[in-house]
Amino acid sequence: MFRKIMKKFVFLALFAVFSLGVYAYSVSVQNKEMQNALSIQYAKNISDASAKLQELDVAVKKTLLFNEGEGDLRAREDVWRLSSDIQQSVSSLPLDPKFSTVWMNYLSRLGKFAKEASEQAEPREFHAVMDKASKNLVSLSDEWSVATADMASGNLSMAEWQQRLNSEKASFDWNGLSTSVQQYTETVFPLTASESDSLKKKELRDIQEPAVTKEQALDRFKKLFPDVSNQVIDLTPSKPGSPYPFYHIRFADQESVGYIDITERGGHVLSFLTERPAGKGTMDVSHVRESAETFLKNAGYTDVVFEEVRENDTAFHFVYTRQEPIHKAKVLSDTIQVKVSKEDGRILGVNAAEYIRKETLDDQPMVPIDWQTFFHKKVTVQKEELVFAENQQGRQRLAYALTVTLHENGTTGTYKVLVDTETKEVLHTEKQM
Repeated sequence: MFRKIMKKFVFLALFAVFSLGVYAYSVSVQNKEMQNALSIQYAKNISDASAKLQELDVAVKKTLLFNEGEGDLRAREDVWRLSSDIQQSVSSLPLDPKFSTVWMNYLSRLGKFAKEASEQAEPREFHAVMDKASKNLVSLSDEWSVATADMASGNLSMAEWQQRLNSEKASFDWNGLSTSVQQYTETVFPLTASESDSLKKKELRDIQEPAVTKEQALDRFKKLFPDVSNQVIDLTPSKPGSPYPFYHIRFADQESVGYIDITERGGHVLSFLTERPAGKGTMDVSHVRESAETFLKNAGYTDVVFEEVRENDTAFHFVYTRQEPIHKAKVLSDTIQVKVSKEDGRILGVNAAEYIRKETLDDQPMVPIDWQTFFHKKVTVQKEELVFAENQQGRQRLAYALTVTLHENGTTGTYKVLVDTETKEVLHTEKQM
């Protein structure tokens, strides 16, 4: 009898050990597959950034061909579009935070200059800036190619990726590249004193909210994104030098791969990105917008209003702007971008970095303006609202935002004009396409 009991016990023990071994092997294989998927996604973003960096250099060179006309306009729009595309590709990579910050700043300033400043600058001044930018991009493209030469294969393990992207352990000098890009920025796009002070405030600003733990950040991820949050690969805190501390959570399964960053203070979604196969969707914009606004409400972003929407074959890209409570004025610098699938209404991407860095706003007098005398007699004011916008000194100013139309040789042109409510200064004029 005792022998039979012992045989059963031994059998059960062996069966348990075998089952645990099978389970451990299955988990190991699944984790390896997740890491492989993420490695492939990183490699894809490296390749995209490299290709578009070369396209950006070509687009910058094209702006040097023209003084005016449609060719110049298209080239400048390409610079703005490509600089934005590269920022998206690079932002999803776990790069050294110092390099990432200065690189994003350079691209942002280059795109903004090409789209806006060139309309105000003299052709000679504009060409001088873009000529310097072109030379910088050649050098940067070469260094980027050296830094990422072995990263585009998609065969690196997560440990190998970490080793190549960590500024302290990498064989490539990321700190040196950061210094180079910073010099490019200061040489080509020198900051005014006000802009410099503004950037310092943003970088040094602490979010004045209680800190959340790793477990609380993970729980928040699970509540907001239950369809992908059960496939977490790892959760790590941000590196020293980040503008504010956050938790970086990576996830992957057979269909989705991506990450989410959640601020350590307040537990706010800073950014989210997922990549998965997607066909052409059929959902209309109103239903997809409901998904975006439900997410914003659940995430605690309740003081934003809809600004605009763009689309491609697979997704809608919504922009929401924070609304200041006293005047109900939109704060144009505090935005959240949400990318939503047309196929099923799932959230594919979120960027709340500008919203997290909330602008400091000061109230100011509102001088009544007679628009009939302010504008030419052929101009008609179609819409008026209040916004906060930056002036040339980088300060936030309360402004009248006007949508106006002008009869132009048999056609009607539509313009957006921002006018300071106190000084009547025209802060910005843009033709609507």
